[in-house]
Amino acid sequence: MTIAQADKLFMEDRAVYCSVKTLRSYACHLQVFYQYLEMRYRQPMTLLEFGSLPQEDNIYSGFILFQRGRVKNSTVRSYCRTIKVFLRWCYEEDYCRDYLKKVKLPRDDAIPKMPLYTDEVAAIDSVFDVQTIKGIRNYCIFHLMLDCGLRREEVTALKVEHLDSKRNLLSVEISKGMKSRIVLVPDFLLDAVNVYLRQNGHASGFLFRSLRSGTPITDNTVKQMFQNLKAESGVQRVHAHLLRHTFATSYLIGGGNLEFLRVFLGHTDYNVTKVYSQLAAKCKMLGVDVYQLDPIFFTRGY
Repeated sequence: MTIAQADKLFMEDRAVYCSVKTLRSYACHLQVFYQYLEMRYRQPMTLLEFGSLPQEDNIYSGFILFQRGRVKNSTVRSYCRTIKVFLRWCYEEDYCRDYLKKVKLPRDDAIPKMPLYTDEVAAIDSVFDVQTIKGIRNYCIFHLMLDCGLRREEVTALKVEHLDSKRNLLSVEISKGMKSRIVLVPDFLLDAVNVYLRQNGHASGFLFRSLRSGTPITDNTVKQMFQNLKAESGVQRVHAHLLRHTFATSYLIGGGNLEFLRVFLGHTDYNVTKVYSQLAAKCKMLGVDVYQLDPIFFTRGY
């Protein structure tokens, strides 16, 4: 079997349960790996077979060594997360030998991104004209990502019936990896969402809609909102994932535990959640004025 054929079967296998976004990421990262293999062995992927590769060659560690010095270690690690999934799948399907055994990744050289500070959130909040439908809608979108840890695509998929105002709960049913979870919603944010719903006049269906067409907002709507926030607030570093990053860091600074945070964020891998521990500890030790979450996160379940 050629590596190209193995790739096709791998992507078909993952398409059953992975999101379109994840599949695109797999394809992009694996393409870099395949380009390396074609260059190294001077054969196209349609002809290259695992069985024809020299036994002394480890294509996984070889890729790492090739990329080091060309790109940042953090980029190499990002590529390798996908390559590792592919090679492990191929090994389990008996298409290749175990290339992953005893191979270590280079140290992560990514510079930690500081969470949003209190004054930055205040500057952004001042941009929203909550007396208008657009202003209150965008305020709700922003704070669902900041105060509940939602991803951009999760916000666009929310429906009115996902919100349980009586219990301060929100069901996130279309999430990364097609997993569902429930998150807490502070009172101030529930109040804002209910004001938006009354002004917009809908009690069912998608929560956030286009003001012109009445159709659900798209990913581009949220992207444009962040572009406008950068220009109008002066906080140039604000972007969608930084809000989720701030939520996670602030939760740990406030005394939340890692397991609760893993559930709130919808992470399957505990190691993904742990990356926030060191940054939270540093911020707390230095007394950095990180945006503080609502007390609801530290009174429920404790």
